[in-house]
Amino acid sequence: MRWALPAGPARRRSGFTLIELMLAVSLLSIVILGTFESLTRQHKTSIVTENVVEVQQNVRAISYLIEREIRMAGFMVPNAVSICGIDSINGPDELFISESEPIVPDNARAGDMGARVTSNWTTGNALPANFVLTLDGATSDLDGDGNYFYDNDGNGTPEVDFRVGGGFILGDMANPHRGTACGIVQQATPTQLVVVQTGGNLVPLNPATDAAEEIVVVPAAHYAMNGAVATGRLERNGDLLAQGVDDFQISFFFDVDDDGVIDAPTAEEPGTLAGNLYDAANWDNTTLKEVRFSLVVRTRSGDPDFNNGAFMTFENRVDPGLGPDGFRRRALVAAVRPRNIGTIGSI
Repeated sequence: MRWALPAGPARRRSGFTLIELMLAVSLLSIVILGTFESLTRQHKTSIVTENVVEVQQNVRAISYLIEREIRMAGFMVPNAVSICGIDSINGPDELFISESEPIVPDNARAGDMGARVTSNWTTGNALPANFVLTLDGATSDLDGDGNYFYDNDGNGTPEVDFRVGGGFILGDMANPHRGTACGIVQQATPTQLVVVQTGGNLVPLNPATDAAEEIVVVPAAHYAMNGAVATGRLERNGDLLAQGVDDFQISFFFDVDDDGVIDAPTAEEPGTLAGNLYDAANWDNTTLKEVRFSLVVRTRSGDPDFNNGAFMTFENRVDPGLGPDGFRRRALVAAVRPRNIGTIGSI
């Protein structure tokens, strides 16, 4: 017996119509685009988060180092040469802090360590100024242990306690009210320093009221920014600490009248917004009570979706008026009390 298909229209084949296929493709495209946008947003967010975390870590590490060195300022050296600075309203400030690394005393507690300058020091110089300082060789080994700290010529043997390219602070140990001078060491031997004075000064000696001068110079950690804002290099003695630093500002708090109170800004708060411009020649470090520093660090790259990024001003810095730039910033303000200043031989 033979079976035959019924007569009539051909059997319908299974599959998608063109409309169904177009609808499926459209839905799939929407899902893919949404997933891609979500991944893109997550990637941007992760980059921003990574940059901000990096900035926060940098500012914490830098601030810890600066805080520690300010706290140690004046360690075993005269108050007059404990700290110095250069204040600017149109740019970053500079800070000089007496170094403690070259000083490892045994039982000394006199607080008078420092190389004595035997050549004449000229006051009231226009800056910057180059000087050759002749040193008393008996005092150029700051802690008197028979060993030096810096090997400037790279021969494997330290030959001096001053670093070439590092900072120095100079003052009159017998008359700290004469102020402080500071700058950069160009050349160094146990009996001679070639320096460039960039900040501060010593006011002229008054023979009628002042004691016989005793000029002392010590090595200093020099904190300064090098380069344009776009690079933002913060350096210590010429060595890079961090990039992406927008600004570094310093202010000082003195108790000139020794009444236990920091009085009016113009009288005892140089470098602050309401105080006068700080000049190390005008201040006696024995009355210094506190140092405040402000650090502003920004991300390595700008965020096109962030419209509020702009230069941040602290202390007496004038706003450069650069406008929004898309960079995210973090700022840290810290006040430190130098524990060795105002005392004799404190450790």
